[in-house]
Parts: sequence; C-alpha cells; structure tokens
Amino acid sequence: MLPDSLHDRQPWRRAQRELNCMLNIEDDNVVKMYSTFTPAENPLKMTEFYIVREYMHGTMKNLSASTFNEGGHRTVKSIFFDICRGVQYLHAMRISHRDLKPENILMNQEGDVKLCDFGHSNKEDPTSNTPYIVQRFYRAPEIICETTDNNKTNVDIWSLGCILAELLTGHVLFRGKDHIDQFILMVQFLGNAGPSFYSQMNEHARNFLLRYNLDQYQAPINFYSRFPDTVFQGVLQFEPKECDMSRDLLFRMLVINPDDRLNIQMVLSHPYLREIWGEIVAEDVIPEPQPPNELLRFFDFQPYSSPLDMREEIFQKIKNFGNQYNIMNESKN
Repeated sequence: MLPDSLHDRQPWRRAQRELNCMLNIEDDNVVKMYSTFTPAENPLKMTEFYIVREYMHGTMKNLSASTFNEGGHRTVKSIFFDICRGVQYLHAMRISHRDLKPENILMNQEGDVKLCDFGHSNKEDPTSNTPYIVQRFYRAPEIICETTDNNKTNVDIWSLGCILAELLTGHVLFRGKDHIDQFILMVQFLGNAGPSFYSQMNEHARNFLLRYNLDQYQAPINFYSRFPDTVFQGVLQFEPKECDMSRDLLFRMLVINPDDRLNIQMVLSHPYLREIWGEIVAEDVIPEPQPPNELLRFFDFQPYSSPLDMREEIFQKIKNFGNQYNIMNESKN
C-alpha cells in the first residue's frame, strides 16, 4: 500500500527507495524482481502497487537450532558470508541498507541467502540524518543516540555483528526495552564510548546519558569473558578454534565508535570466513563488485522531490518495468 497522505514525505521516500533498489540492483545475494504492476490508470488513482519477485521459502528468523547442529560453524559461515556479499554490493555504491535484521534476510531450501526490504536504504551522505530505522535490537549506537555521524555504511556493520551473534548463539544479543536501555546494554557489554562519540550528540542527549554514570563500564580485557564458548548454540561450542575466530570477528564489528569498526571488505576477508571465500577466489583477495556507472548515477537520490512528484515517478517506473517484463509473456533474465 502507498501512503494515504501527500503531506508527509518520509513514507513516499521509503516507497521510492524500495522500488528504486528493487528495479536496479542485480546481485546473487539480493532478492530478484520479475515484474511490477498497478491496477491504477494514472498516478492520482494509484493507492497500491504489486511486486512479483523470486520465491524464497523463509527468513533467517525461521532457522532452527537443528540447522546448526547438522552443519556447525560451516553453516554459520556460509549464511553470514552470503549476507555480507549482498551488503558488499550495496556498499560498493555507497548505499547503506539501514534495516538489516533476520526478517529481511531471505533463504530457500537450497541454502541461498538474499537481502530484501530496501525502504530505508540511502546513499551515504554526511548531511543527511534519518535516526529511527532498523528494529531496535539491530540498531547501531550512532542511530540510537542520533549523532551527526549516523548516515554512513558502517551502520550496517553493527547490524551485521548483531546478526552474527544471533547465528552463533540462537538469541538476540541486545534486547533493550527502549532506546536508552538499548544503548546502556551495549555499553555494559562493550565498555563506555569515548569522548569523540559523545561529542557528536546534541547537548540535551549527551547530558541525559551522562546521568547514568556510564564511565563505570570498561571494555573487557578479553572478550572471552563477555562471550564464552558456552554461549554458542549446539555443536558450535565444541569447535574452540572456530569459536575464537568468530569471537574476534564479532568484537571487531561491534564497536560503539563507528569509525573504529571493520568495513565490509575487512569482514569478508576475516580468517573466520576463509573456509568460504577460499573456495571462490584464486588469491587471498576478495574482489570488490563493480556496479555499472548508470547504476551508480541512479543512486544519487534526489532528496527534495515532493510527495506528488514521487508518486508520479513511482507510477511511471511501475508501468515501464511492468510493460518491459510482462510475466504473462516473458520474465526478466
């Protein structure tokens, strides 16, 4: 369904982003769209549109513990690597997904993994600020705290770290009751953020958080104390070397200061994932995707379109794509 009102830009912006991403991103780890259609005859009458996309059996949220008991760390690596490859493609265009969570990671019975739901995706732009995105449990600290540095691709790295922790343990890592509790849980687990992080908050938010005496929480001397082998689910805990490597990767991603996190290329190249990427690359270098120039130009989003203009654009793109890829006659190759 499309938004009812033309007074609020944000719902129209999300619809525009979702459609733009689905129409133009082509990657093995991003869900594929076959056609679009709307019953409306003109933009003014359009209240909804439909997307026909490839069928996937479920989401990462549907995974059972037996999945990992059968495959061990190899299964975790394979799933997580494919998730990261989809994110790598987006980041090559300086696009952050901004809503990574298990419900937005689709899987089928063949083990294929694909990203979906691009309503919050955005071009990396230091002048843009969109604070309330991502289900709270997977939301990066800079988004929780509404810092001035929350529109970079490394917001996805934090979400990926939370997803990896969930794959390893079978449980949500940070389950805060509200956004303040969410941030405090992060600090208790990782240690307090440095002054540079707090300096990017507005004064009211900074003073509010300082009342909680967060300096009492220090970074752990070793991360085993925070994330021991015993928290790994099923047979995963019985592979101590793999536990060590996955723990190292996890704590290089879950860093409160976004500038100190690994980037997606570093995540993919980490020794924990070597078993997977070693099978697909000839050298110890994972190639970065090279999206076509026209696709790169396309994602220079126009931030000041009115809702009326966005509805017109959405209508035209739906009609054009639907006519080009009419599933009654032919499908997208």
